[in-house]
Amino acid sequence: MILCFFAYAVSYLGRNTFAACITDMTAAGLFPTGFDGYISAAFLVFYGAGQFINGRLTSLVRPGLFAAAGLLGSGIANISMAFAGNRFLFVALWAVNGFCCSMLWPTVIRVFSEWLDTAERNRASTNISPSIPVGSILCYLICYFMLKLDWHAVFILSGSLLCAGSAVWFTATTLLRKDVAARFAEIADEEPASPAAKRKLTPAYFFAAGLGIMAVASIVSGTLKEAVISWIPTYLTENFGFLSSDSALISVLMPLISVAGPYFAVFIDRKFFRNECATVGMLFAMSAFFHLLIVLFFRDLAVPAVILLSLSSACLWGVNTMLMTYTCYHFRRSGLSAAVSGTLNAAVYLGSSSFTYIYRGINEASGSWDPVVAVWAVIGTAGCLFCFLGARSWKKRRPE
Repeated sequence: MILCFFAYAVSYLGRNTFAACITDMTAAGLFPTGFDGYISAAFLVFYGAGQFINGRLTSLVRPGLFAAAGLLGSGIANISMAFAGNRFLFVALWAVNGFCCSMLWPTVIRVFSEWLDTAERNRASTNISPSIPVGSILCYLICYFMLKLDWHAVFILSGSLLCAGSAVWFTATTLLRKDVAARFAEIADEEPASPAAKRKLTPAYFFAAGLGIMAVASIVSGTLKEAVISWIPTYLTENFGFLSSDSALISVLMPLISVAGPYFAVFIDRKFFRNECATVGMLFAMSAFFHLLIVLFFRDLAVPAVILLSLSSACLWGVNTMLMTYTCYHFRRSGLSAAVSGTLNAAVYLGSSSFTYIYRGINEASGSWDPVVAVWAVIGTAGCLFCFLGARSWKKRRPE
């Protein structure tokens, strides 16, 4: 659990570096205004495609090697960004970074599914969630201090830490191989999967098991979580006039509050719904409400806007926990947890890659971020209605 937490937190050191450096890189003339949307979208497209592919590959490759390769590749891509001088090379490198980052979560799901019993798995599923804001906080702190030197330093330091994290993960899991093998056999004896339970994630089974509903919810999650978070530093700089380094530091507040999101999601699911789809719908509603408050009352007030965005982000991390962990565990006995996780994660990034550039287009066309925030509220409301309408079908179809 500690190693998985460490690896996934480290993977976030290289995800948001470009978002924090956009303003300085544009000012340096490395690409024209608006081209940054293509670079950000490249990460999301290849991360989503990588989730779909790696959700299936992870069952064929030892977790210690698979995740180490992902961290190392992400580190090399980040370091290379500091020395690339061509805008199309930036697109290619950030696409590679996206694919490498996609190798981590399927590995975590496989480890939790195969090495932990039910009680341990439930605890780990919630406790792994803070690794995301922890990694994001560390990334934004790196950006804050390194941007005071130069934007190149952001990529070099983040990439170096990713490479070091790869070495730590690989060494530790190699040393634990005998213990892991014994643990795997123990869990297999305690929770055997019947031969009849083994399935392939065919399109027919995917929709019959209710995953079509959760895939749509995942797309909506992507349009709100990843696509929104990637624009937060730019939003703070352009809407409130902060320096790039200050925007990166202010963005630390959002992951701090977001730590509570997964725990809140698990609480309301167990207390009120016992239905991942309904819980996701409630969290979408809350996110839409926070965005609406910004549009109506706090569009020109930085502190309330940042707080409300942080609360919305916490809700969306809770959505992520419901979709990418608890939904996937319904398919553990059929051996499909990692494949389901990869497929739903691909849906998330289908939504985020589609809307990352759309948000920038709306911003440029209107000359303001207010219409973009209003769109976030509308999307959250639509996601809420869809999830509540589909909740009964999901509960009926999902494996227990």
